[in-house]
Amino acid sequence: MTLFEPLTQIGFTFSKSTLIFKRKINGFVQTINFQLNRYNQEYVCAEFWTSFGVSSNVYSKWHKEEFCEKPINDSLGGAMDWNIKGWEFPIIDNKRELHFQIIDENERENVMTVLKKNFLNIGIPYLDRLSNWENAANEIVESECSHYKACDFFLIAGLRDKALWALEQGLDCWERKPKGSFPEDRDKIKIRLKKYFGK
Repeated sequence: MTLFEPLTQIGFTFSKSTLIFKRKINGFVQTINFQLNRYNQEYVCAEFWTSFGVSSNVYSKWHKEEFCEKPINDSLGGAMDWNIKGWEFPIIDNKRELHFQIIDENERENVMTVLKKNFLNIGIPYLDRLSNWENAANEIVESECSHYKACDFFLIAGLRDKALWALEQGLDCWERKPKGSFPEDRDKIKIRLKKYFGK
């Protein structure tokens, strides 16, 4: 109930079978996924992490129209909780944890309070920021991967200059870190440079 009530009040639904909170908003699907430690055991361990992500079938439709095939996925981005700026884990026995552990009944309320605070103050705002084509594209460029996808998102947002910028950033990244990039990414960048900018 700690998470269920506040999240359902803002439009999320929860699937017990998949342990996923999901909300559709303005053509985007926001998800919060609980990932359990495979070594969880009754009375021994009840550990989990969470991940946050945003997707949209608008991208799949756009990609199919532009390239006659669906994209690899329709994700705008996402992250594990520990990679979201400002995220905190509970302090137990004067030590900052690196996960959420609720096996100790005496600590359970503290753990869930920290988790709820993270969700409402950090996780949901993160999802809301990603639920925007320009913001999602900027995050991709900043992460220095899949620049072609950032281009696509900028084009969907009607930002052609930024779409070109994303592709140029991708080529620069390829030159600086050839082993840190996928060859197919460079090919996709070149396809877009030719298709949209005649280069």
